[in-house]
Amino acid sequence: MSITSIGSLIDLSSDILLELDNNYNIKISNRKFKDYFGDINNFLSIFPESYRDAVLKLIENVKKTLTPLNIRIPVITKERQEVVYLKVFPIERGILVSIRPQKVSSITEDIINTIDYGIILVSKEGFLIYSNSYAKNFEDYQNEIIKNALKRQDKTFELNIKDKVFEVVQKDFERKISGKIILFRDITQIKRMHDLMSLVDRLSSVGLIAASIAHEIKNPLTSIKVLAQTLANDLSNDRKEIALRISRQIDRVNELISKLLIYTKPSKSKPIYINPIEVIEEVEGILYGQILNKKIKFYKDVNQNIEIFVDPKDLQQILLNLILNSIDAVDEGGYIKVEVGLSGIVSNDLEPLAYIKVIDNGVGIPSDKLKEIFYPFWTTKKGGTGLGLFVVHKLVKDNGGMIEVESELNRGTVFTLYFKGRVKNEKNNDSR
Repeated sequence: MSITSIGSLIDLSSDILLELDNNYNIKISNRKFKDYFGDINNFLSIFPESYRDAVLKLIENVKKTLTPLNIRIPVITKERQEVVYLKVFPIERGILVSIRPQKVSSITEDIINTIDYGIILVSKEGFLIYSNSYAKNFEDYQNEIIKNALKRQDKTFELNIKDKVFEVVQKDFERKISGKIILFRDITQIKRMHDLMSLVDRLSSVGLIAASIAHEIKNPLTSIKVLAQTLANDLSNDRKEIALRISRQIDRVNELISKLLIYTKPSKSKPIYINPIEVIEEVEGILYGQILNKKIKFYKDVNQNIEIFVDPKDLQQILLNLILNSIDAVDEGGYIKVEVGLSGIVSNDLEPLAYIKVIDNGVGIPSDKLKEIFYPFWTTKKGGTGLGLFVVHKLVKDNGGMIEVESELNRGTVFTLYFKGRVKNEKNNDSR
């Protein structure tokens, strides 16, 4: 649906829009005004007589202070007296008025409110004249969207506000009332999915390259180790220790390469629908001693009606790595929490995605490092291999899932895993 056609819908909507001259006569109005009030020229005459002086003073104040007015007030329609929502805006050439009946029964309004876009109509001065139901869900973001739309020349742009990303389309609105019509939608989840898929592609390439390099390095390392051991046999005690140290470091490098080659082998994951609480409790048991030693509070918030499509062994390895990282990250007396639920997101084949979150209040990860943490050999731990999160990412991908991370220094980290999920019921007896 184009902006022009939406403009026509707004002209037909239940909001009554009109512009007044300095004597409060109606200069222009949309067709809804005549439907509601009939042939009336003076704006004040739509109000009961006892209200007219008060309305006049309020409008004079709007003109004087340039501050919009928003009140509920009775009016006299063609059929009866009723209370409406009245908005009055100061504009360059006079006064702009929006009247919304309390009971809206417009078919057009229903159509506008089913559109999966926020629709906003603003005056040239930036005052909000109209917004549909979708837009009202984002009231905390509307001012920033309007401000950016008024100052930007591009008709379509993306806008980052707080934790959200919006796609915004705008166009000057020159019908009976001048202003700007703005369409927007929340594309935060879409952007996250694109970022995750991009990361998957990059890591797949890194894995292949790393495996290739590992094979090439392994052979010369074996030769170097043999030479170091030969030198150790021929050297005096002081220098012999240096040669032995070289040999030990080569063993360590070989161990890392062997692990990397294992991690980059084709996956043999066998996902089935499982209740993840069993795996979570098993991991908690394995790590119980470390949790107890640091006096960590371990919480579980698991919807036990949710089944997740994942290989149980892979999930155990994923959670072991993530929770071990959390144990290292939190101070004594900190907390770790595991949550399970349905995400409200669907997969490419439109199946619902469940989530598993591992949350801690540890030291956090610097924001400029978040895009690097899934690469092999990235670590902040002394003596760490830097392969833990690389393995986590690979196992999640092998099970058809996705992973994302949010972190704030000295506040904590949240890893969110997404897998196909379903609500357990009597019909779900298969283990495909």
